[in-house]
Formats: sequence, structure tokens, C-alpha cells
Amino acid sequence: MDLPGLGLHFVSADLPSLACGLVAAQPRAAVLDLSGEQWLSQLAGVEFDGELRTYSAVPDALALWQQLEPRLGDWLQLLELQALQPLLIPPLPGVDMLLRCLVLAEALQQGADLTVLLPAPAEALALLELARTGPALVETLLEPLLDWWDQTRQSLASLELVLRLRLPSSASLRLDPRWRSRLEHMAALLAPGGPWQLSLALECAGPKAELLRQRLSCLSARGFMPTRLGLHGPAAAAVLAQRPDWWPAQFPGVELAYPFASDAVAALLHLEATGLEVCVDAAAGTLRMPLPGVIKAELDVQQIGTTVVLLVGGQRRLVNVPASLAGKTCSGARLESGWLELRFL
Repeated sequence: MDLPGLGLHFVSADLPSLACGLVAAQPRAAVLDLSGEQWLSQLAGVEFDGELRTYSAVPDALALWQQLEPRLGDWLQLLELQALQPLLIPPLPGVDMLLRCLVLAEALQQGADLTVLLPAPAEALALLELARTGPALVETLLEPLLDWWDQTRQSLASLELVLRLRLPSSASLRLDPRWRSRLEHMAALLAPGGPWQLSLALECAGPKAELLRQRLSCLSARGFMPTRLGLHGPAAAAVLAQRPDWWPAQFPGVELAYPFASDAVAALLHLEATGLEVCVDAAAGTLRMPLPGVIKAELDVQQIGTTVVLLVGGQRRLVNVPASLAGKTCSGARLESGWLELRFL
């Protein structure tokens, strides 16, 4: 049976072959491979109706450098880096993830149905969490430094004339309107309740599903919930037949049986996507949110000003107190059936 269009659809699995199979099962959309390892290159004979775009770290970094270099001319001259060879720049932490977000923002400008192949789940959720921040992705790091530079440049104005220096403005380092628009558009699409879907496939090796629970717990702390879940492994069928108490009843799941035939893989995509969203009851003074996999022993709840901080197994999630509960303090928490209820007084 043909699959309907899924709009903006993200796919992540702990097995690359399974992730590729999920992408191949829906050939109607354009495809963006953000795996970082060009996983889709092994899909011989699969043709997509839309364009197949593959993220490749060095070519994409060089393409971005070509866009930036004309704007950075004065800075390169000031720092005596006119002869800088971008291929010799040492690897910088976090740059690869930032580049993937920029490639995603560019692809989302096309407006067509798009399937995005993400890396393994932990890295995938970190990428989506970063992409959701929009322009803050860049400005949070740069703005304080650029504001300081503008003040310093102004105070050195007289010295600049005497020494015949040419101190560049910070304007060339700020987001231009085109990229600001792209990042804002990406953030709007990825907002909670936005027009996105996330299909996730995870291993379930043991009947107690403790490893699965721990992985879902870490994903819950990211705040980017999958809309459908496929399980594979020896205990997948048993866990789905008798779901643990940390699994929300509304959370759809299906078994993906090895060797992951196309029909079996497509079964996950035929599941109706369910967005588990935060629910606020101002009259009762409660806020409920899904936290699949989280157990009481690993959860700590704190409120700092208007932000509730959830500490989950070494991960952190920030939740803003809704306007309808403004001025109230979190007085208690209850974790039940994969949902956390916060009470405010």
C-alpha cells in the first residue's frame, strides 16, 4: 500500500540499514541525508521523486566559507589571515553539528515534502534540539562578543585615525537577513506541535527492557518526542504486547522484524503519528508532559524563577512556566504511566 505524504519527516534508527530502509519505503518526498556518513549511498536502485541531498562535512564547510569570505575580508586583513587555507583549519568542537543545522535550514526553504535521514538517535535528538533554537543557534555565542567589539571600536576611534588602523565593524559577523529568515523558519517548523513527524527505531534486547527504558529516558530529557516508535530485537514483540508502566498509553509502537523487509519496515510509517504534547490546566494549577522511560528514582524537579528544571539521569530539560500559571510556584510532582504532572500554587 502506498504511503501518503508525510510532510516534514525525520527518521532515526540505531541500525543504519534500518534507517535507510525507512527512508526507501517513502520515495515520494525529497530526501536530505544528515547521517554524516552518507548512509543512503548504498541504496542502489532506489529512485526518489524529489532531490536527494547528502550532507558531506568538508564540501559543505567549503561552500559556506565561500559565502562568508567576502564579508570577512577586513577581519582577515586585520588578523593577517589573508592567505588562510580553509582545508588546514583544525577541527573545532560543535562545528559539524552547526553545519548540519545550516544545511537543514537551507533545505527547509524549498517548502516541499522532505524526509530527513538523521544519525543515530542520541545524536539525532541533539541535532534537532539545536536546530529548534533558530537564530539563537549562532547569536547566543556571538552577540556578547560583537557588542563588546562595537564598544571597544568606538573607544579606539581616535587611536584608529592616528595609527591609520582599519578596525572592521561587527556588522559583517552578524547574521544577514537571508540566513536569519532561514533559521527563524526552521525554528517555527520544529516548534512543539509544529508540522513535523519523527519516526524512531530502537533495539529491545531483553524482556525487562531496561536499556530501552534508559534510552527513552534520555530522549525525553531532550524534549523532542518521537511521533511513532518501532522496536526490533528478541524482546520487541513481548514488550509491545505488555507495555511497561513507563510507556504512555497514547504512544504508538510496532515491531520491526529482522531482516527488515520493506513491508515490515513500512508498518512503522503506516502508524498514525501521535504528538504527545504538554497539557496545562490553569484552573487546577497543573502542567502535564510526557516523559517516556523516566522513573521516579532518576528524576529531580527544581524551579528557578519562571523556569522548571528537570534533571533526568544526568540530562537536563528546561520548561518555562506557562503564562496562565505565572507567579505560581511548583509545589509537587507526580510521575505516572509515562507522564509527569507538576502542581503549582
